[in-house]
Amino acid sequence: MPRGHAPSPSGQDRPLRLSILGPLQVHRDGEPLELGPFKQRVLLAALLCRPNSVMPVEQLLDVIWDNEQPRTARKNLQVYLCQLRKIAGERIRHLAYGYQFLVSPAELDLLRFDDMVTAGRKAAQAGDLERARTLLREAMQIWRDRPLVDLLSNSFIGTESATLMERYLEAYEEWADLEIGAGRHRGLLGQLGQLARLHPFRERLSVAFMTALSQDGNRREALAHYETHRQYMARELGLEPSPVLQRLYRSILAGEPPDSVPQAAPARLRGHLKPAQLPRDLSDFVGREAEVARLAGAFADRSRGADVAVVSGPPGVGKTALAVHAGHRLAPQFSDGQVFVTLRDQAGVPRPWRDVLGELMRSTGLQAAPTAGEEAALGLWRSWVAGRRFLFVLDDAPDELSARRLLPGLGSNGTIVTSVRKLGGLDAACRVELADLGPAEVTELLQRALGEPRMPRGADAVRQIMACCGGPPLAIRVIAAKLTVLHHLSVAAYAAHLNGVADPLDELAIGDLSLRGRLERCYVSLPPRQRDAFRALGSLPAPQFGHAEALAALGGTSEAAERALEELMDANLLAPVADADVVAHSVRYVMPAAAHRYSAGLTRPGSPAGPRPPDPGTS
Repeated sequence: MPRGHAPSPSGQDRPLRLSILGPLQVHRDGEPLELGPFKQRVLLAALLCRPNSVMPVEQLLDVIWDNEQPRTARKNLQVYLCQLRKIAGERIRHLAYGYQFLVSPAELDLLRFDDMVTAGRKAAQAGDLERARTLLREAMQIWRDRPLVDLLSNSFIGTESATLMERYLEAYEEWADLEIGAGRHRGLLGQLGQLARLHPFRERLSVAFMTALSQDGNRREALAHYETHRQYMARELGLEPSPVLQRLYRSILAGEPPDSVPQAAPARLRGHLKPAQLPRDLSDFVGREAEVARLAGAFADRSRGADVAVVSGPPGVGKTALAVHAGHRLAPQFSDGQVFVTLRDQAGVPRPWRDVLGELMRSTGLQAAPTAGEEAALGLWRSWVAGRRFLFVLDDAPDELSARRLLPGLGSNGTIVTSVRKLGGLDAACRVELADLGPAEVTELLQRALGEPRMPRGADAVRQIMACCGGPPLAIRVIAAKLTVLHHLSVAAYAAHLNGVADPLDELAIGDLSLRGRLERCYVSLPPRQRDAFRALGSLPAPQFGHAEALAALGGTSEAAERALEELMDANLLAPVADADVVAHSVRYVMPAAAHRYSAGLTRPGSPAGPRPPDPGTS
C-alpha cells in the first residue's frame, strides 16, 4: 500500500488521528472532531479505505449514493469535499480524474496495522518469533471493533469492512499460532473461542481454539467444539472437517496433549486434478505486444499478494483472446493451476453468483455448494484459496460487483477480468484497454491465416475491409475463415464484395462467430437510457463527430446528454479523439466503426428499435 506524506502541519493541517478500524473517528490534539452528515462521513471513510490512492469521481458518486445518484450529486460532492477540507486541509488532493487523501501511518490506524503486520511476518520468517509476537500483538491492539461499524448500511463500506475483517482475521490467526506455540494460550481463550464461533468456515481458528483448550486442560470442551463444528459443516456445506482438524481431534481424543498448533498445509481434496482450464491459445495471434507486456508486468512481483488486471474494449476487439494469450505466458508463475470461468451465459445474461462461485470452488478442489449466505460463502472461498497460487480469468464481467465479490483476498493468486465496460470501480487494478487492430496488424493476421500468396500487394483491399467494419479481430478472423473455404476468391475480390452489400455486418458471420451477434449482446445489456443514446449517435453520418453534433443528436445540451456520453465511454462504445489541442467545446468523439454501423442500422427508416433485452437474471 503506498505511503504518502501528509503536508506540513499548520492550522487545519496539524497532526490528526484518523481511525477506521472501528467507528469512523478523527481526533486533533486529543479532541474528537465533528464529521458531518452520513454521506459526508461515507465520503471520508471511502477515501481512507484507499489511503494515498486516487478514487475516480464517478466511483465516489456511486459510493456515496449507493449507485442511485440524484441530479445534484456532483454539486453535493463538492460541498462534502469543501467541508472535509476544513478538517483535513491539504491532505485531500484533487487530480485530473479524482481525489486522494494523503496520510501517513502515524495518522491512520489502518496504515499502522499494515506496517506492524508486515514487520511481524518478516520477523517470523527471519526466525525472531519473540519480536513477531510483539509486533502482531500490537497490531491486534489497534483494532477497536468491526471496521466502520457505524457506516455499514452503505454497500461500499459494508464490502470494504468485510475485506478488512479478512485481513484482521488472517493476522490474528498468525499471532494466535505464535502465542500458543510459546505456551501463552490462557490469555487467548475468550476471544479465540468467540472468533471461532463467529467465523466457523475459518478452520484455522478452530484448530487454534481446540489446541489452546487442550493445553489448558479443557479436553472435554475442545472435543465439544469439534463436534459442534462438524455438525455445522455437514449441515451448511455437506462436508467433513478438514484433515488437519480431524487429526487434531483424534490426538485430543487419544489423550495426546498437543504442544502447539499443528502446522500443516491447507487441506486439499485427495486426488484433485490441477486445473488447466485456459482455452487454446491462438497460433496466429498478432499484435498487442505492449498490452501483453503490461499484463506480464502486473503479475511480475508475486510478493504483493492478490493482483488484478482488467482487459476492456468494445465487442469483438479480442479481450478474451488477449487474456488467454497472456494467461498461457503467465501460467508457470501459478503453481496451483489456471481457472477460466465466464460470468455470462450464452445469451449474454449475467450468471447467478452462486453458480459462478460453485464452479470456482469445484475447479480449485473444494467440492461444496455455496449454500450458506453470500458473505459466509465468499468468506469460505477466499479462505480456501488464501496462500495458494491460482491464475483466475473471469471472462465477460457485467459490472464491478460481479467481479469484485469473486476476487481472492490473501495469497499469491492473480486475476484477469475481461469486460466490455471499463470497470473503473475495481480499485488497484492494472488496466488494459483494447482498440481495433491497425492496417499492418490486419494485413499480418490475414497473411498468417491465408498465406502470403493470396494477399494483394497493395493496401487497397485491407483499406476497403476496414472502411466497412474497422479492425476488430473477430471480423478479420471471420473473413479469414470464409476465405479459407472460398478458395476461388482473393482478398481483394472479397473486400469489393463486402463494400457492395447493403449491410456488411450480415456478411461477417460464420458458424457461431458473428460480429453482429456480439454487438447485439452488448446493445441489449445497456440500460434504456444508454440504448437510446447509442441509437441516437447512429443517426450521425460518420463514426467520428464533434461534441456539438453529439449533443444535437441526443436532443440538445443538458446534464442528461452529457451523462449519456460519459456512460457510453464507460461502455467502450465511444471514445474521445486523442488531440492535445482540443478545448472543452471542440472535443471530438469516435465510435468503433462496427458499433456505428450497427447503431445506424437501428435508426434506418423501417428498422426496429433493436432487439428486446432479455431478463437480466441475478448477478
